[in-house]
Amino acid sequence: MSNTSKLPEWIFHCLDQYGNCACGRTIVKKYGKEKFLDLLEGEAYPCELEILSDQKDKSQYPKDGTYIITLKNRSILFEMEEEEAE
Repeated sequence: MSNTSKLPEWIFHCLDQYGNCACGRTIVKKYGKEKFLDLLEGEAYPCELEILSDQKDKSQYPKDGTYIITLKNRSILFEMEEEEAE
């Protein structure tokens, strides 16, 4: 990950360790869903975003929602790590 990333370091640590991360409404809303995913992909973390919420809240960014990003393909990271180790 580059030092110029706009996203917090803890998100990348969580993705590295678990392959997913509960990132919260604030950061997703700050950048917007598409830009947030674009920023992650720009850091070589292609992810999918899932928002779990009470069915009553139909807004784009539900306040009670759980915002989970999941790596699309963790093997990309492992390949990069192997190349760096050589």
